[in-house]
Amino acid sequence: MQPTTMTREQRLQKLFDDCQQHVLSQVIGPFGLSTAMFKDVDRNGGNVTTLHNFSREDDDYVATDSDKALHGQSRKEYDRSVRAEYEVDTQAKADTAGGKTWDDKRSERIERGQDEYTGEAVHADGTVDLKNGGQARAELDHVVSISEVHNDPKMHLALGQVSEDGSVDVSRIREMVNADDNLALTNQPLNGSKGDEDLAEWAATERKDGQTNAEKFGADQEKVDEKHKTARKHVDRTANHALLKKQATELLVTGGKQAALMGARQALGVLLTELVNGLFNEVKLLIQQGVEVGKSLLEEIGQRLLRIAEQVVKKVPAALSQMIEGGVSGFVSNLLTFLLNNFLSTAKRFVTVIREGLLGLFKAAKMMLFPPAHMTREQAMQEGLKLLGTLVISSVGILLGETVAVFMASVPFLKPFADLLTPVLIGTLSGLLSAFLAYQIDCWFDRHARKEKLLDELIANAGRHEAVAGELVSLSEAALGNVALYTQSIELNRQTGAALGAAGLASAATLASLEQALESTRGQVERSWRMIGRIDESQADIDDFLKTL
Repeated sequence: MQPTTMTREQRLQKLFDDCQQHVLSQVIGPFGLSTAMFKDVDRNGGNVTTLHNFSREDDDYVATDSDKALHGQSRKEYDRSVRAEYEVDTQAKADTAGGKTWDDKRSERIERGQDEYTGEAVHADGTVDLKNGGQARAELDHVVSISEVHNDPKMHLALGQVSEDGSVDVSRIREMVNADDNLALTNQPLNGSKGDEDLAEWAATERKDGQTNAEKFGADQEKVDEKHKTARKHVDRTANHALLKKQATELLVTGGKQAALMGARQALGVLLTELVNGLFNEVKLLIQQGVEVGKSLLEEIGQRLLRIAEQVVKKVPAALSQMIEGGVSGFVSNLLTFLLNNFLSTAKRFVTVIREGLLGLFKAAKMMLFPPAHMTREQAMQEGLKLLGTLVISSVGILLGETVAVFMASVPFLKPFADLLTPVLIGTLSGLLSAFLAYQIDCWFDRHARKEKLLDELIANAGRHEAVAGELVSLSEAALGNVALYTQSIELNRQTGAALGAAGLASAATLASLEQALESTRGQVERSWRMIGRIDESQADIDDFLKTL
């Protein structure tokens, strides 16, 4: 199937029709239904809070109110009152962290009878032998300190909870930081020196006297490394597992919601576009043709409305197909937005562009990679470029929508209608620009098709010339063959002439010989006649002689 071209009048008529179609699609779609349906869905940073956005100083890119409360908790300056929230110094706090208080945990460790950093003995009275021979009180240490845990945004996003009254519940963080894997019994001087530092870094820090802290306090490096590894693994694993579970659950919920909204929007968009187009066309025809003879105006309108309804019903399969595509696009765009926000913070309008753009990219890629049966690959490429052009223009319109709304709100008589007019204005301009771009693409492909057709004609003409040249070559070869045959004939004729000449000479010689033989014979005959005459005379003489006798 070869691409077809249009006349200028046909192209202009198609431009007018496309303008109507694109404007309706834009006003009903990205700037119509989306504005109404996704008003409370699109937000800065997407629908799921990422650690990247949660780690910002502000909470403008935090998805939910509960995450904002957790963000506020994570931004609290660490002090004694904040530390107290994570301690198990009362039974009430201990009940949310395994049921054991700090004193219970210390007593259990004392019973084991060993300093977990130095390996020295711990006595039943709660004292520890020191390297210098003295003794000190045995104390529990948070290997990964409460300070480090509180200052890590991941801990709050992953493990923090918000109660129904809006207060932040840190019980899961408290349980994690006070778990046995993060506790170690050691002596008071070592614990006091370590403080809130990372255990491995503290142990390797060199003091003024040239010794490391581990050497100064008699810490066993192997035991220190083992406790540090165990505690760090426990803290990271707990937080990572909780964060993965939280975000995966939220992605499924928000992705499902966005998929349902996008599917519904696409289906409604198809049906509403068909309805509005049908109404527009029927009203135009009614004005042009008037009421049919024998019918009232109401009957004419009712018949036309029925025809529009039938056209809308015929679009239901296409609407269902668009619903599926929209649902998939909505879910994937939600996931893509989440992935992007793990590295950068996307503003609300960019979230909208991602949602709208992904569907357009999907349609364009599907058109260009898997052309419909009734299209050539070039025609599919043409339609795909038009879809991409519409996508770019719509995206720019979405990005400029907020600016236009602010501008219109600054005009006193437009301010009350700014929110209503902005989508219509942006949608209309986007539709017109999309139609004009589609017109230019069609024109370019038409010119390309004409050039391709001309090239095909030139190629065909060259083929014909080549065929004629081939015929001329064949004729020339035949002529050369004939010349060769003529040359052979001439040579044969020459040889025949030479043979005939030789034969003529031989004949002349024979003739001369015959003439000589004839002359000789004639002479012989004459001589013979003379001889005979003489013999006759002699015989006569003899006869006369005899008679005389």
